[in-house]
Amino acid sequence: MRFRQSASQHRVGLLHARPATKDFAFLRPSCSTTYAACITWARFFRAADGVGLQKLCLAGITAHPPKKAISKTALGAEMTVAWEHDWDAVHMAERLRRSGFEIAAIEISLHAVDLFEWQPRFPVCVVFGNEVEGLRPELLEIADAHVRIPMLGQKESLNVATAGGIVLYELLRKYKVSKFQGF
Repeated sequence: MRFRQSASQHRVGLLHARPATKDFAFLRPSCSTTYAACITWARFFRAADGVGLQKLCLAGITAHPPKKAISKTALGAEMTVAWEHDWDAVHMAERLRRSGFEIAAIEISLHAVDLFEWQPRFPVCVVFGNEVEGLRPELLEIADAHVRIPMLGQKESLNVATAGGIVLYELLRKYKVSKFQGF
């Protein structure tokens, strides 16, 4: 994989395979560089490849390709999904918004709508936070929508890799419906 270093200090993974066909992206701020973080990102790469995600956006201090722990679990998906790393998640979200993306915070909040009732405006970027602390207030403030995954059991949340897969496949379903209906 080749990388391009830009003046704004972000790294971009260049695609080696098919172009993405979906109008959605995924942003996740800092989640550390531990082995567990690598496995989480590998799972995101696999789900992203499965839905034809346009781009994974990695921000802050976090693991990113090339990294053996990511490659082992991603099984090559890190080579087929475009990804970008920047140090500032807020700037990255603002850049996506200027490109026409709706910014949707996947978060439990007073303003959150149920994932299955939410009507995204494509293109859309879903933003996931830390499993314990959630998203930074600055990201919550700039989000166009707050979306929650309904939880019917005793726990209030899922681990972020599981939540990411659920949200990405629901977005794929909604994207296909919107294209089929001619929206």
